[in-house]
Amino acid sequence: MTSRIKLVVACLATAALLVPLAWLWAASLLPDEYSVMDMGYADYGGGSVDPAEMSHLRNSSSRADEVDVSTLVADPETSADVKVDLVARKERFELKFGREVDGYTLNGESPGPVIRAEQGDLVQVSVRNESVPDGMTLHWHGVDVPNAMDGVAGVTQDAVLEGETFEYRYVADEVGTYWFHSHQVSHEQVRGGLFGTLIVSPENVDPTVLDVPEIAHT
Repeated sequence: MTSRIKLVVACLATAALLVPLAWLWAASLLPDEYSVMDMGYADYGGGSVDPAEMSHLRNSSSRADEVDVSTLVADPETSADVKVDLVARKERFELKFGREVDGYTLNGESPGPVIRAEQGDLVQVSVRNESVPDGMTLHWHGVDVPNAMDGVAGVTQDAVLEGETFEYRYVADEVGTYWFHSHQVSHEQVRGGLFGTLIVSPENVDPTVLDVPEIAHT
């Protein structure tokens, strides 16, 4: 009888040790799938610091070496070589092969208009958010631009809310074919069609060479 009691006690002790370990092991496993977009919240900019306090912080000696991101722009006195006006909308539109979808457009189409420039051109793109409810920006993917023109909402600029306009200005120094897209709620807006193509050609390109971009999106 004593040996049986010892065996039961040993089993219970083993279970008391293994069950919590098994639970901790199972709880530590990653789920089959998850979205990082479910974490945190959409940052529309503006911050929570009182403007008077922010002014004090900017002028304090401890922050003398810091630079306001909004000042990192192309020379405002230089005239633009390429000027483009874009209007962003949330709307139902027709894809090239005829299917209608609910998404986002630039100037009524998706992908948006192709922007063309020559190497060294100063590009100026004015974008107005007519009806994108969560705000939007334009990020120039792969293009070396001044920080204030990089279009990352909550980091380098505030999101452009409905009814607002933002002007992007940068020198297109590097030849190549790039794309631009919204960087506000990107998982929804890019998937919904808020993007376009930027082509930077070499200077004095041969006019007989035909360059036709075709952008695809799954």
